[in-house]
Amino acid sequence: MLTDRSLIREGMTVFSSDGEKLGKVLSCEASTFTIEKGFFFPKDYVARYDDIADVTGDDIRLAMTKENFIQLRDRGSYGFEATGASTSETSRSSSEDVRVPVAEEELDVLKREREAGEVRLRKDVVTETKQIEVPVTREEVRVERSPVSERREALPGEKLFEEDSVSVPIHEEEVEIRKRPVVKEEVRLRKDRVTEQRAAEADIRKERVDVEGEGGARRVIRDDEQIGRDIGEPSSGKLPRRDDEIP
Repeated sequence: MLTDRSLIREGMTVFSSDGEKLGKVLSCEASTFTIEKGFFFPKDYVARYDDIADVTGDDIRLAMTKENFIQLRDRGSYGFEATGASTSETSRSSSEDVRVPVAEEELDVLKREREAGEVRLRKDVVTETKQIEVPVTREEVRVERSPVSERREALPGEKLFEEDSVSVPIHEEEVEIRKRPVVKEEVRLRKDRVTEQRAAEADIRKERVDVEGEGGARRVIRDDEQIGRDIGEPSSGKLPRRDDEIP
C-alpha cells in the first residue's frame, strides 16, 4: 500500500502487477487518480492510491493484475465510474465501436559514409652505380735529339760544363662529377566513385488481429474485397484463407 501520495503526479506510467502497461496518469485527486484511455481501455479509468503496490521513479505498479483491475472497474466494485462516462456506460452497448490499432514495421534505408581503407604512396631512395665514358686530355713528354747541321763555337754566356735541371710542367684533364636532380616522371593518385548494388535485409514485425466469438455471438470478417462470414451461420466446410497462407 502507498503511504506517501505526494509521489504520484501527472504523466507517470502505470503498470499492473503482471507487468502490463495500463497507461499514464492523467490527473490526481484527493483519494484517486485517473489513468488515461489507451490500448486496453476504451475510456479513462479511476484508481485508488490504495491499489498502488510500489513506485519506482516515474513508474507506478499496482497490486493487481490487468485483468482483475479491468474487471473491478467495469463492474463498478469500488463505486467509481470512468471519467466523462455515466454508470450506464460501464456496460458497453453492442453498437459501441472499439478501435484497435494494427501496426506494421517498415524499412527505412539510410546510407552513411565510412572509411573502408587507405592507399599510401611512399618514395624510397635507391642508390645505384652508373658508369659513363668521358674523354679527357693529358700531356705527354717526348724527348728528341737532333744533331746540329754545322759545328760552331760556344757562345759567350752559355753555361757549359755545369750541372743544371729544367722543369717542364705537364698537364692533364681530370674528371669531376657533379649531381643534379631531374624530374623524369610523376605518379598521380585519383579517386573514382563506383556505384554498386548491395543487398540489405532485416526482420520486420507486423500485427494481426484475430476476432473470437463465444456462444451465439456473430462476427463479420471483412477484407479488401468485402467478403463476410458470420460465426453463427453454418460453415460450408472451407475456412476463409488467411493473408499469410499460400493459395
